Amino acid sequence: MIKKLLMPFITGKGPDFGQLTPLNCRTGDYMLHCQLPGNVHLPTKEREKKPDVVNLRQDMLESMFGQVFNRRCISIGFEWWSYRGLFLQGTMGQLGDLSLNIDVNQTAHAKRLVPNDLLNLESYLRQDFWDYYETEGDGGINWRARERFKNDPFTNGAVPQQYLVQLPDNYEVVDINNVSWLAYYLVGEGTTGAKRSYYWAYPLNENFYLTVRFQINFEPGDASIRLERMLTDAKKIMSMVELRKE
Repeated sequence: MIKKLLMPFITGKGPDFGQLTPLNCRTGDYMLHCQLPGNVHLPTKEREKKPDVVNLRQDMLESMFGQVFNRRCISIGFEWWSYRGLFLQGTMGQLGDLSLNIDVNQTAHAKRLVPNDLLNLESYLRQDFWDYYETEGDGGINWRARERFKNDPFTNGAVPQQYLVQLPDNYEVVDINNVSWLAYYLVGEGTTGAKRSYYWAYPLNENFYLTVRFQINFEPGDASIRLERMLTDAKKIMSMVELRKE
């Protein structure tokens, strides 16, 4: 009870669930609908216009793809919330932030997914993450970190954890509004560090899959309670996501 009462003080204000803005996008045969809470970070900053419709034809989408970590994708949704406390907390009152990215992703290397098969999507993602982070040669971040520290006399060849990206250990199937999603998370995605990326993914067809990603960053301090609060908010936003085949 005391922890619950102190939560806003320790973690800051964060998203305002009393003020919701709808986001809709048609992707192929699916309609995505979600509600984004208010109290967004930098409210006066004009957000980049996102597409209302994504026609899942590779010949029409090629020029629209961007690269985000291991994924070639098109962003269809974004928002960002700041957690601010008293002035003396964190950096100028900043205790952490939570960002949301909704992307339509193209499969890599001419690989194909099995529609409606989350086990197949999990298998694809495991291999894709491994290829991106662990490949030797030019290699990924983890491979390069091990090469960097393997002869380091101060660490005896061990790699400090902040230099490694923690790949998903577990993938869960989570039912949200009558749709089963694949849920997983990474620590230090992209560039290493403490930040965490929580994903919910769904295969749209054999060439594309949808991801809803919440990235959590927090200042040093009471990290566990801040992580708990921001993850709770992320799950609450995700609980309002609806994906319907039409």
